[in-house]
Amino acid sequence: MKLVDKIVQREPQPNKESFGIKCAQKNETHPRLSTDVLVKISQNGTNKPMRSRGAGTRAAATPWNPIHFLTSLNPTSEIPPMKSAILRSLLAAATFTGFACSTPSASAQDNKPPVPSGNVTFSFWGIATTPWRVMIDDYQKAYPNLKVNWTKYSTDEIKQALRVSSAAGKMGDAWYNWGGTLASPYDDAGQALELTPQLQAEYGVDRNILPSALDLARHNGKLYGVPIWVRPMTIIYKKSLFDKYGLTAPKTFDELEKVCETLKSKGIAPFACGGKFSWMTMRFTDFLIEHFAGPAMHDKLFSLEASYNSPEVIKAFAKLKEWVTKGYFNDGFISLDPNQADPLLFQDKAAMIFDGPWIEDQHIIAAHLDPKNYIPIIAPADQTPVRVSGFQEQVQVWSKSKEDQQKAALLFAAFITTPDVAQRHIAEFGSPSAVVGVLPPPDRPIALEMAKWLQRGVGLYLPTDQALPQELVNAFWQAQDSLVLGTLTPEAACAQIQKAVDQYKGTPK
Repeated sequence: MKLVDKIVQREPQPNKESFGIKCAQKNETHPRLSTDVLVKISQNGTNKPMRSRGAGTRAAATPWNPIHFLTSLNPTSEIPPMKSAILRSLLAAATFTGFACSTPSASAQDNKPPVPSGNVTFSFWGIATTPWRVMIDDYQKAYPNLKVNWTKYSTDEIKQALRVSSAAGKMGDAWYNWGGTLASPYDDAGQALELTPQLQAEYGVDRNILPSALDLARHNGKLYGVPIWVRPMTIIYKKSLFDKYGLTAPKTFDELEKVCETLKSKGIAPFACGGKFSWMTMRFTDFLIEHFAGPAMHDKLFSLEASYNSPEVIKAFAKLKEWVTKGYFNDGFISLDPNQADPLLFQDKAAMIFDGPWIEDQHIIAAHLDPKNYIPIIAPADQTPVRVSGFQEQVQVWSKSKEDQQKAALLFAAFITTPDVAQRHIAEFGSPSAVVGVLPPPDRPIALEMAKWLQRGVGLYLPTDQALPQELVNAFWQAQDSLVLGTLTPEAACAQIQKAVDQYKGTPK
């Protein structure tokens, strides 16, 4: 593998919150023709076609591939005779080409990843509060000749360790990381191992990981890590308050605003928000951009291919200001610590919150409250494909590790994302899992509901603070908060962000 010697030094976005057993900030499925040949081709090392990716992608266009094209066709659609004949010819050619050009290893054909021979120890850097030990012990039991040397870090410590070690050219054999701009510096610098289609097939990544998680993990169309968890962020409402005022869960944007009006008329803040550090307010801003701009443009904003001066983005910022003016957020939210937002929900002072699955363990269950009284909904952006905000968390492998250490590290990532292993440890290891078919236990209804969305193909877009470079995240937050405080108009706020984008694009990297 060609190594990239140039180290890209870019300050990754800092983590924002602690949740559950982790400390972290804070698609539709691809249809295939029902032919065994095409399924086997898809599973044996060919690139899968790009799906609608989450925000933060800087993906290059995927070259056209006849297998991808044919496998994306609707098998139930009617094909005219002439086109059908052409299709059969293409199918035959694509099948031959697929088998001729993609010859996976014997281990991939047997669905068994390679196991290093002899005694091998590899280093792994992970968050101290994450129960990695349960997975490490299981892995070492399954492979007695392989050992994991786990170095424990806090959230900020691991970010610092990765920056320093990358600059020094000496990293751990494998490490935990987030995605977006938290991972891209190591991808671009050639430090993180690229998981080629052959490696994905060899280690079961293409079979075992949810498409939405793979979409979020890809950088410039390539995969540099194995997703372990997926964390959706969306609207969660308090059922007892909704029942009290005869409200039902909103399914459209208009219904959401009507619910807000009713709650406000009853003296209840529709949304609990702690805007002190900007990122909790950002969740609402991102949602409004998804609604007004739509998924395609939202993604282009994050890849710096669309303008924040566009009418759609201005409408989103104008709607945020309107919600502030109408009192849809708790009084003084812009200076409230995010940790003080949840109590407003618990004390019936607010009816909804924009949060992730960690609220269940970290706040609701910890406060001895019934999690069944807090219901997550798909934030109604009224767009197709259906997406919510979210991010994935992954294991990356050092591209410069010795061969045996690299294989052992890849095997570890593959082992913990094997469906039976992931399901066996779901209660201890955390959820929602990035593994296909793995669901949280019934006593975690919030995480369970979110996991069901992911399993049936609901997509994700990255939050702005994982999608944009840090310089632009700060500019986004400053403009957003100035809008809330009334010192910038929606037009001026969007212009300020776009100015920062233009300056960033004009600066040599």
